[in-house]
Amino acid sequence: MDKPSPPPASEPLRRRRSRPRWPERALRYVAVCAIAVEALWYGIHEVRGVGPALADGARAVVGPAPVAWAEDVAYGIADRLNQAIYRHAAPKTFWEPAPAAAAEAVKDVEGLEAESVSSPSSFEPPFREVAATGDGVWAPIPDAVRPGDAPVLWRSVVHPDPRRVFAAVAVVAIDLGRADLRLVAGTKEPFSPDIPAERRPGLIPEGHAGELIAAFNGGFKAMHGHYGMMLDGDTFLPPRDRACTIALYRSGAVRIRTWPELRADEARMAAYRQTPPCLVEQGELHHLLYDSNRDWGATVSGETVIRRSALGVDATGKLLFYGLGEAVTARTLAQGMKAAGAHDVAELDVNHAYPRFLLYGRGADGEGPRARSALIPDVQFKPEEYVAEPAPRDFFYLRRRRPAAPLGIADPPPPAGDILGRSGR
Repeated sequence: MDKPSPPPASEPLRRRRSRPRWPERALRYVAVCAIAVEALWYGIHEVRGVGPALADGARAVVGPAPVAWAEDVAYGIADRLNQAIYRHAAPKTFWEPAPAAAAEAVKDVEGLEAESVSSPSSFEPPFREVAATGDGVWAPIPDAVRPGDAPVLWRSVVHPDPRRVFAAVAVVAIDLGRADLRLVAGTKEPFSPDIPAERRPGLIPEGHAGELIAAFNGGFKAMHGHYGMMLDGDTFLPPRDRACTIALYRSGAVRIRTWPELRADEARMAAYRQTPPCLVEQGELHHLLYDSNRDWGATVSGETVIRRSALGVDATGKLLFYGLGEAVTARTLAQGMKAAGAHDVAELDVNHAYPRFLLYGRGADGEGPRARSALIPDVQFKPEEYVAEPAPRDFFYLRRRRPAAPLGIADPPPPAGDILGRSGR
């Protein structure tokens, strides 16, 4: 019987070559991981809702500590890459710089007296080496609802980090003599088992729609610090002594202080919303900002460079400041807000998906107001947001106050029963 002939010598060699060697497998693995990471990063930053859903889902499975570690690593890598890429770049800008006379031009609006307009004073950029043209200069934001009226809002930019030219804070100055600040509970946040759904509208009252100017994000979710909130007599979460408190008085005044400094005024408040400890209080940065930033939405290291937002008020109580910072730590956000003129500052929500300042105009074909633009680019929003589509998280809004009334931090208490009604009166 004939023996089978052996296979050609080249056949085993072909079989061996058909199997990827370990360096090739490793390269493929790295490529797949890189594509997955890029897709995940794109989804988190470009597809609305992906980031929050992933973070909440991961926390439910593995707990908050591993998620915080992962966020710290991811944002740390992104920060180091940005420092390398933008080392010699020009400072980041959000819009064309305003001319130096922009703030003064608002006084020439026809039919208005100069003293009736509170235009903010220009400010000195804290770090000239990273300042851009236009830093510290206020430009009026046109009113889309009443284009012929005097400005209520102004905007400027500050670069608060000498190590990062890509770190910038867009700041809006708000004249509280012409604008009224209101708070709305989200349909889900801050979570409270004691507040029924009908007291969580997540919408701006219809009665205020005609005077709506802008809306912006509120504070942290209840699980992140359990910071207090009260609105129209409903206590969603009780106040915490260590928390910074944004207090909205029935008179229309706004104060921002640590809770023990405001507790005696609680009966005069229509609402309050608490945040982590004040970034700035009575003109001074919180002492822990020089040591650890962990109280302000940072992760493991305490120096997380992310998108953050804040609300501040000047020493007179007449100007409110909203700040939206890109690639900032809690400390640099505080430095930027203080440089812009804020005397007391509370940090609002953080991370890419949540901070937003939207400007409103009239809707088409008799519709109510619709969001027309965001304060900075790269903020995703829907025109119906806050006015027709309920928000799951709490937020603030601004409506034009008529007639204008001077405000200060020591306003007398209003008549009994003068409280912000849930019906929006």
